[in-house]
Amino acid sequence: MVPVAKHLGTSHVAIALILVSIMVSLPEIIVSIYATFLGHIEISMGVIIGSVIVNIGLMTGLSALIKPLKISRRLILRDGIFAVCIAIMVLVLSADLQITRAEGAAFILIFIPYLINVWEQEKNEQKAQKRKELQEVERELQLDLFGKVKAGYLTFSIGIATLLVGSYLFSWALIDISHKSGISDLLIGLTLGAIGPSIPNIVSAVQGTIKGIEYAAVSETLGSDIFTLLVTLGILSMIRPISLTTQWMRFDIPVMVGMSVLLLYFMIRKPFISRLEGLLLLLSYIGVLIANIFIHL
Repeated sequence: MVPVAKHLGTSHVAIALILVSIMVSLPEIIVSIYATFLGHIEISMGVIIGSVIVNIGLMTGLSALIKPLKISRRLILRDGIFAVCIAIMVLVLSADLQITRAEGAAFILIFIPYLINVWEQEKNEQKAQKRKELQEVERELQLDLFGKVKAGYLTFSIGIATLLVGSYLFSWALIDISHKSGISDLLIGLTLGAIGPSIPNIVSAVQGTIKGIEYAAVSETLGSDIFTLLVTLGILSMIRPISLTTQWMRFDIPVMVGMSVLLLYFMIRKPFISRLEGLLLLLSYIGVLIANIFIHL
């Protein structure tokens, strides 16, 4: 991803919000689409809504426990507020228990100007600052477990191929678990389906925080949440209009909105997310997870 970013002339925050977020969100798209084609729409929706909750509770929460996370005013105004508005829009459009193809197309169209806005803002940064931030990205994406892996188009392509194959196998496993265990598709999607595709997000953010890139976790959380709700949900509803049960409106979608608002509140209060706030986000996720288990089992 680093050489791609250098070619585009953009910076770290743009990479975190666009390239990293899109690449690590590919599993969510593949899992959701595959489950939809096989008639397991609740697994698909569980993956989408659950991923947003996981990103906020696990990714940001765990990262903040490691080290307080820096927050910039631009991140709040451009991405934090936008992420909350999108979550609320999903809640409003789901009120009739339907997400139509037209609404799905609108989600994708909304993502395009957002993408352009992020790219243009980041390209205007000073060259020296962009070089510094790209070096930080290389540290964040470094795979310490296997030693140094040189960033390049080959490793970029291999990573994409691995994501595609892994996502296919993971989606097959989710459906198989659903058939054999008798556990509801909704619960599988909100738990295993949401956590699995989010693991690359979590690893990337935690690794970046450990290496001193304290703003990576929040920027990747916001970028991934925006991409998931606009693009993944948009594609899914364009393939097949989504019918929701009342459970989505009573609990799961409102919880997603509530977690998004809580994250924004922590971002606005002060220029960093503290360890205590990270713990509160993590405990909120654990509480949501336990509640879903009791509700659906």
